[in-house]
Amino acid sequence: MTTRLRPEDRADFEWVLTLALDVTDIRTALDRGPVTPGVAALRARALADADAIAASAADEYRAYLRARAAVMPASGTPAPSRGAARNGPVAESLLPALGVLAPLVSAVAATVFLLFGYGIRLATPASSVASTLVTAGWTSALVTAASTIVGLGALLVTAVRSRTSHRGDPRLAVGNPEAEHARAAWHQALLERGLLPYLRGHLTVGPPSAD
Repeated sequence: MTTRLRPEDRADFEWVLTLALDVTDIRTALDRGPVTPGVAALRARALADADAIAASAADEYRAYLRARAAVMPASGTPAPSRGAARNGPVAESLLPALGVLAPLVSAVAATVFLLFGYGIRLATPASSVASTLVTAGWTSALVTAASTIVGLGALLVTAVRSRTSHRGDPRLAVGNPEAEHARAAWHQALLERGLLPYLRGHLTVGPPSAD
């Protein structure tokens, strides 16, 4: 039975293809000159023939899909624990929100306290209420400054995490030892039985001799 590569596994194929193109005899053949196809052309050919190449490692690929299906939902993301599903997204979204709201609330409080405090002090200089309000106002102002710094830090951390997630490994994250072992076996079979023979065939080079 032929198993076509799933869209989420194309990145794995490209990753193994990059490894194959860096094998010594392949790289040497590519460096010989204009007679051989360039790296970009050979990569494009291999990507176009991805399903045919991957068929040489079909058994390992099916084993990987079975192992992955046991630990991942159909959406292609690892199934989170109940605690992670309940707390993770909330915690990640709450920090930036607090970083924006806390300075705003404390700034409003500082303004109100100071306006009322100094207003009462002008009318009644010896009023203890005025002193309390002024003190509370300046305290709120300090809280505003501190929470602004913390909020900016939270927003920066969120931005860095988001940027890192977009620039990270494009391959599907599995996060299960058994599934990762099956994935590695598929990669090895894909490299040895699929990509290397394909590339060597297009470069008319044989495998390196064993010393």
